[in-house]
Amino acid sequence: MRRRRWRALSVALVGLLVTGCFAPQGPMFGDGSSVPEEAARVPLPVRPGPDGTWALNSPEDGLLGQDRTIARRAGPERPEWTATLPAEFALTSQRPGTAHSAYADGSVVVLAGGSPGREGPSAVAGLDLATGRLSWRRTLAPGSRVFLHDSGFGTVVEAQCGGGSCRMSGWGLLSGERRWARTEQGAVRMLDSCQADAFLPAQRRSVDRCYPYLVTAERIAALDPDDGRVSWMKDVRLPRGRIDRIRAYQGRITLATAPARGSCLVTVAALPSPGSTDDTDRGWQRTLVWDQPQAPRDPDTGCRWDRTIPLVVGSHMTLPDAKGALVSTPGVGAPGPSRRLAPGEYLVADTSRREVVRRPGRPDRPLFATEDRVRPPGLTPAARELTRHVWQDGRRLLLLDHEDRVLWEDTSDCQAFRHSENGDFLTYCDGTDLVTLRPVSRD
Repeated sequence: MRRRRWRALSVALVGLLVTGCFAPQGPMFGDGSSVPEEAARVPLPVRPGPDGTWALNSPEDGLLGQDRTIARRAGPERPEWTATLPAEFALTSQRPGTAHSAYADGSVVVLAGGSPGREGPSAVAGLDLATGRLSWRRTLAPGSRVFLHDSGFGTVVEAQCGGGSCRMSGWGLLSGERRWARTEQGAVRMLDSCQADAFLPAQRRSVDRCYPYLVTAERIAALDPDDGRVSWMKDVRLPRGRIDRIRAYQGRITLATAPARGSCLVTVAALPSPGSTDDTDRGWQRTLVWDQPQAPRDPDTGCRWDRTIPLVVGSHMTLPDAKGALVSTPGVGAPGPSRRLAPGEYLVADTSRREVVRRPGRPDRPLFATEDRVRPPGLTPAARELTRHVWQDGRRLLLLDHEDRVLWEDTSDCQAFRHSENGDFLTYCDGTDLVTLRPVSRD
């Protein structure tokens, strides 16, 4: 009898699993047959900037912010509000932690303010997501940097480095109360492996933790934002020169120096993995002449150098070199870059993380010959794939089927964006309205 009951229960469980795994899926953008249907239309709460984007766009939180206006769209258990920010906290930068930027973590928005004639942020403040009101504010000393990320931390870190030391403080995101403070002698700089100094800025709500790092002339350490604890790495050899960029990925640290003035020489070094017992895991160093064809010449160094351009494209690290960009093989343990592009070529990635080789005056091509074409016929290099088979090319919005036939077309006065909160949605601007679409079956 007991065996029969177990057999019946097993059959029932298998039935549930099969039903769940193979039940028909609802309509989705890019399935080849669904078309958009208007799900919502509201007056545009915040006008985008001149490029059609917002300094703050957090679909998960329903937030849009540009200049002195920030708004939250109504949603399930989400109040709707619009607020006018003080001029000091006007939003113009999309790089969290820089002056006039914002960062949303799901419960609070952290604002980094700026003042005329001052480089870097002048203050930080917390904005309550429930009310749209400022809940706390802290003035920053001149020369301070702000470090923000939500990968498990609820702390804003401020750092001032100079005179052979770094002075640091950690404040709670929600309360603005100081949690810790410390001074580290010998440190010359703090690097942000999450955002400003990263090879690739971290995605919001990433599962990977990233840390600020303290750098001396010979050592490097991770700073724990929760309690200010510093963990120095042992037996590492840092590249000579001012460390400018950092990548922390799956236990390996990769560093890049700033281009030398005149020569544009840069050293990139992958440090040995901490705790590794593999004798072959000694890391690597490579020196190259930094040259980013898509960047203007930096007035201080004379090099084509833009540190805001990501150095990780898709799943590949790409290091600009005057002889041709060096592209790494996939995987953290790769022994340095292993493939060279032609001079003047560089990598970009579409929204599907496919690597595309670009060179002005020539058609784009996929990095790997086995991949599909870069984009459907008739679209310009500026076209963006918002989601599978949905493209924006300038003001044009198109939904294509698997044969590149147009299923739907419209225009948008801003950069449209996809979000998947309680479904599959696409939002765009129709004149003075913000329109949200959902996929429905053509039948």
